[in-house]
Amino acid sequence: LHTHTVHSDGDFTVAELARFAAAQGLDFLAVTDHNTTSHYPELKDAGARYGITLIPGQEVTTEDGHANAFGDVGWIDFREPPDRWLDTTERHGGLLSVNHPIGGHVSWIWPMERRPPLAEVWHWSWLDPHWTTPLAWWLAWDPTSVPVGGSDWHRPGTDATPGTPTTWVECAGDGPGAVLEGLRAGRAAISARRDGPVLLRRDGDFVAVGADGTILAGPDGSRAVVRGDLAVFPGAEGYHRLLDITGATLALTG
Repeated sequence: LHTHTVHSDGDFTVAELARFAAAQGLDFLAVTDHNTTSHYPELKDAGARYGITLIPGQEVTTEDGHANAFGDVGWIDFREPPDRWLDTTERHGGLLSVNHPIGGHVSWIWPMERRPPLAEVWHWSWLDPHWTTPLAWWLAWDPTSVPVGGSDWHRPGTDATPGTPTTWVECAGDGPGAVLEGLRAGRAAISARRDGPVLLRRDGDFVAVGADGTILAGPDGSRAVVRGDLAVFPGAEGYHRLLDITGATLALTG
């Protein structure tokens, strides 16, 4: 949900990024160049060529924080206050996400009257998954916002590969609109990588996939060991995580 191309400060063209992301096994990718929508006209054809859904996005970029506006919502004026970004995005049917809120000199310090529906809780700036700093920010900012992940990819060799972390979305279809509707409804989960353990909510239960030997951790301090490659647990309120034996977060669902 967070990548860049030559339309801002990335090294790949839209087509090169689509091919690269498809090779990683991704079903969808948001292209979120800084303060521009000039990449939008290329998305549909590049996605069709390489078999990947490309979601239009703009990273609204300022000194006091960055936010991704998802959907074909038109250009968002970064010179306006962020409440205006939210108003404009919502008015055109899109979604706004606060980016890398704990991200060094690009951390989020903007005040807002309302909270955006999404928060990029998992970003490469989460340098140690044993830390709970991003979770603490999310819960203090707005625990009802849907947590998402983003690699913030610009070029090979310097950033996390697209899909690291991976945001999983349950969708009713294959197009960008279906992905956004799934996110809007909160049918999303995050894992450290595409081929790692995943924790999903399904029909009121938790389903841990490919997570044998990990630990299901709840916000109330509850812990349960996952047995088998497909394990089902009773659902509960609040965010839950899969941890390894050292306490590092492997997967998260709101």
